Amino acid sequence: MHKNKNIGDEDMETLINEKVILQLVDKKVSDIASETLKSKLDGITWCMNDFRKNCCGNKSPDWVATFIFAEFKSEINYRNGGWLIPARGKGTANIIFAKKAMEWMEKNQQRIDWDARLERK
Repeated sequence: MHKNKNIGDEDMETLINEKVILQLVDKKVSDIASETLKSKLDGITWCMNDFRKNCCGNKSPDWVATFIFAEFKSEINYRNGGWLIPARGKGTANIIFAKKAMEWMEKNQQRIDWDARLERK
């Protein structure tokens, strides 16, 4: 026995199915893109400029050093399992492991005070 359908019911059912399918496809594409990006970052290191441009909205090096490197020093330090080998004075550069840095930034973006301002000298 067929249940009487109102005009448009079939369209609504189709729309719901299309929505579910689009969500599944979107998730799969997103997962593939994420895995591809992560695999391309395996073994890649960044300098400060690469990191700040890719992960920090192009904030200044001083801002990144103050509000990310200093603020989260113990957890991002390579010696503690993190992704940053800090510069050791004048003439040396930070070494940033891109994949771990990107993953950490994604997980911790809400902990960073993106509105913080450096004090004027």
